[in-house]
Amino acid sequence: MSFQNKRYFKKQSFDLSESSVKIHKKGLFDEIEYEVSLEHIHNIKTIQTQINNNLLISGIFFFVFSFLFLLGTAEQLTFIFAGIGVIFVFSAFINRTKTVSILTYSGEPITLYFTNSNKQDVVNFSNKIIEASDKYLLNKYTKIDRDLPIEPQLQHLNFLLDREIISESQFELFKNQLLGRNGKSTIGFAN
Repeated sequence: MSFQNKRYFKKQSFDLSESSVKIHKKGLFDEIEYEVSLEHIHNIKTIQTQINNNLLISGIFFFVFSFLFLLGTAEQLTFIFAGIGVIFVFSAFINRTKTVSILTYSGEPITLYFTNSNKQDVVNFSNKIIEASDKYLLNKYTKIDRDLPIEPQLQHLNFLLDREIISESQFELFKNQLLGRNGKSTIGFAN
């Protein structure tokens, strides 16, 4: 499954495969291509809208200077600096960054940009990435093999429980299957 995403001059493409997400980012002056294994993708996403703080601070700076010029005799500079301040503050609110970020265990999060018109599509694709990761880990770590040592298999089940991929009841079911209890819990010593 592929997904295209862009913000101004930044273009991104995401290819979701059975075991990884391939990401290709291209800006005006740079280009990067990398792959993130589904095993390294966390199942938590963040949806965020952030104002450009640099533009906001610059706008406030120009407003302060315009009021300082107002105290003196430079009325023209007051209007110029106040106008520049308005432009910077307005730009800060217009130029908000809207992102959906998915945490990864291998470094930088997977970040997708959205607008009001495509927000649902971006959120849906981010959910598909998380679902693919959960499915991949579930298939990989819930296979019970009696020929392998029990301890590593229990650690894998704990890993799935800690990442909230399986519930406590599913964990107990898989653990009982692994220990040969057929879903029955015992009190005292196991037979």
